Amino acid sequence: MEKRLSTLTNQFCQTSKGRGIPFTILAVLAWLLSSCLGAAEAESVRIAGSAWVGDAPTRIADQLGLFNVDTSAADPVIEVDQYASGVEALQAMRDNHAEFALAAATPVAAALLDADFQEHGQPDLVVLASVALSNRSHKLIVRQPFGDRDPAQWQDLRVGVMMGSSSHFGWSRFSTFHGMDKDQVTLVDLRVEDMAGALIAGEVDAVLVWRPWDQALQDRIGDDLVEHSLRMFHTVNWLLVADRDHALQHPEVVGRVLQAYRKAMTLIDGDPEHAYGIYSDASGLPMELVRRSADGMIWRLSLNWSALVAVTTQLEWLATWGEFADRTPPPPRQYFHGQPLRELAEEIVNLADFMMMSEPTSSEGP
Repeated sequence: MEKRLSTLTNQFCQTSKGRGIPFTILAVLAWLLSSCLGAAEAESVRIAGSAWVGDAPTRIADQLGLFNVDTSAADPVIEVDQYASGVEALQAMRDNHAEFALAAATPVAAALLDADFQEHGQPDLVVLASVALSNRSHKLIVRQPFGDRDPAQWQDLRVGVMMGSSSHFGWSRFSTFHGMDKDQVTLVDLRVEDMAGALIAGEVDAVLVWRPWDQALQDRIGDDLVEHSLRMFHTVNWLLVADRDHALQHPEVVGRVLQAYRKAMTLIDGDPEHAYGIYSDASGLPMELVRRSADGMIWRLSLNWSALVAVTTQLEWLATWGEFADRTPPPPRQYFHGQPLRELAEEIVNLADFMMMSEPTSSEGP
């Protein structure tokens, strides 16, 4: 960009000299040319979202242009990319395809334990806010002849879960509650979008899936399914996270993002049918399926004990994995970045100061 700008400016100056244009006018015109070129190539910032209905505020804010309200040509344009799951959205941010991502507490906790993310002595991501809560969206769907039996009696069961996701954690809670014999269960790592096909093909006997992906199973298999709710075992906390360096170097962008989420949730609270219609158009889901998927959803922008407990619980659970057994969980004060949300609305940040980043430093800091 700088090389091309310099070349164009030099060409302009050489042409102008031959025409006798005064130096002052020449300098002003060159500055204008530089400004125009810079504005034409304004930086873009990306948010990695997900198909889960808990992420509806992201789609709604994007559809209504709320991420780019009252901006100048020099301000970065905030764009949204959609992924099938929070695991994939978070990975996109880790791969430098996005500056923000939305994911459940399980993959966020796994990222906090990642060796690469601890290279500088602190995580490379920060948690900015909780966006949604739900204890009704996840369910275990089992094909006959397993479905109607007591889960403790299931034998040789193959369960499709998305490893490292809320699906995986949900299965651990379900199986522990029912006292299931782990030796009688084989976990099969599946992307959520592949679960219906695997169940239909007989590659697994059950899947732990979330809305609206369960609809594909109902449409293709129908009555040969038994659903087990995870309502008593697992509440999903949907988190907005950001690349640490970008968040700390660009607080104005973080503020724009949080403000857009707050406006989207105000619309959901005040006129849910209108909000659901926007989400339906953006996602391609039928309105009735959106209403059903939204049942039990709580959309709230906050940073509170619920988010803290969700992340620390996942960290404790991950410590039982061989992969993470030797990792030291970072303390909350290294990754809960409450300052931007507190500046937006102080009352929605309820964590104690000592649990959050007090003097944020980038991952390249001391």
